[in-house]
Parts: sequence; structure tokens; C-alpha cells
Amino acid sequence: MVQKETLTIKLDGPSLLIQEAGKASRWIPLRQLERVVLFGNMTLETSILCSLAEEGIPILLINGKGSKPVMVSKIESRGVQKNTRQHFYFRRPPYTEEINNWLISKRKSVILKVFKKISPKLQKKLAKEGLSETRYMEIIEHLKKNNPRWQILNGILRAMLLEFLLPLIEKAKLDPHCGVKNRGVDFGFALDLCWVFEPEIHYQTMRFFKDPARRGGLPWFPSGDLLKEIVVRFEERRKFLLSEVNVLLDELNDLLRQIDGDVVPSLLRRRRSSAAQPDT
Repeated sequence: MVQKETLTIKLDGPSLLIQEAGKASRWIPLRQLERVVLFGNMTLETSILCSLAEEGIPILLINGKGSKPVMVSKIESRGVQKNTRQHFYFRRPPYTEEINNWLISKRKSVILKVFKKISPKLQKKLAKEGLSETRYMEIIEHLKKNNPRWQILNGILRAMLLEFLLPLIEKAKLDPHCGVKNRGVDFGFALDLCWVFEPEIHYQTMRFFKDPARRGGLPWFPSGDLLKEIVVRFEERRKFLLSEVNVLLDELNDLLRQIDGDVVPSLLRRRRSSAAQPDT
């Protein structure tokens, strides 16, 4: 849902009341909302933000003045481990290294899918020769240097991706703060997944700047129809991203179960051995 200056949003029981000049009012049940993107100058009651957050609906705020996007979400206590198994394996070697290598392999898979869209010939070449992270980042850095506006759009899309991932991680009963590559930071695991799917964000940025007229100097920030186009394009990729993220989270749970199969018998043997030893 995209908020413009001409819109007024009110909370009406379990629904949002959307009023726009010259158009009939609309009621949207909160249960039908999955994500909200707001931009432009507007007045919004805090009760609406709190109600959306309470329902697990993340809100992305873009002010259109060039500052970084802001995300509003429900505060979860980090003192209680939401998934003990996740915390155990994500914090202890050699399991940490195994999970990190798995994330790297998933990122490479996303990179190859992106290159297949850009240049199938190049994708086959990279798949045959072996794709390194260094080689990929060389290509991206070249695009950044040739377009100062790249980083701004990439930041907006990255914030939208983070907002998209959080409810999926929560639904999978995983802790979004317990990361491997991003340890000890808020939303660490969500940022890990952002890193995995970063090539998809790069791809969307490439598509936007395919028109040379959109490239140029700074300061710059997309607004109006351009910003709406960015949001709509991201939503068009939503079905694909949803499928990819769910497959990845299923694979992670399978990986954790596989590690369980190796670790749990060993732990049980140790406990039995300790219990069998006489007290000294």
C-alpha cells in the first residue's frame, strides 16, 4: 500500500479507512495487509502505526528528502531466546562455519539467477568458470562508480527487502536477531538474508537505471511517479521472492535437523557417560 499526500488514513475498528480527494472512501481490513510503504508529507496518528505493528505488519517510511528509509515494527525482547536450537548452532563452531558456507552458496545461486536474466551467455560462462564473490563485487562497484545515484536507490530497495523478510522469519519461528554473518546486531539474521538476496536488489536497481536519462549527479531522491514505480516493481517481484525465501528457510530448518542428527546422539552419549561415572 502506497501513501500519498492526498490521502488520509484513519483507524476504524479492525480496518483502515482510506480517504482520497474526489474518490469514494475505502475500508481495508488489517488482516489483509502484509506490508505498508508510506511516502510524502502526511499526518498519521500513532495509534495506526501501533495497531499495524501489533498485527505484525511492518511499515516502511520514506520522506522523499534523501534521508535513509525508516522501518516501524513491534519491539521484541532480545532477552528471551526465541529458538534455542538456532542460538546454539549459530553461535558455536564448527556449526557456525557450516551455516555461513550454506549462506554463501545460497547467495551464489541468487547471483547466477540474476545474471541469467541480464545475460544468459555470461551466466553460463560464470557457472562454468566458477563465480567468486570478488568478481561479482567488481562488476557491482563498476556500476556504482558510473552512477552516483545507484547507492540511494539500492538503500531504498534494501530497506523494502528487510521489511519483506521480517514477517517470513517470524512465521518460520526463527529469531530475526540471531545472525551468523551479522552477529550481535539488531535484525542480524534478517540482515544475513538481505545479504543473500542482495543480487536481486542489484538487479532491480539495474532495471531502473536502464534508461540513461535517470542517471546523473547528486543530490537526488526518487519521488512521485518514480518512487511509485520502484515500489510497484518490487511488488511485482514479490511472488518470486516469497517462493525463494520460503524455500531457503525450509532448507535452513532441514540443515538444522541434519545437524541435530549428528549432535544430539553425541550429547546423549556424553550425558549417559557422565551419569554412569561414580561421584568422587
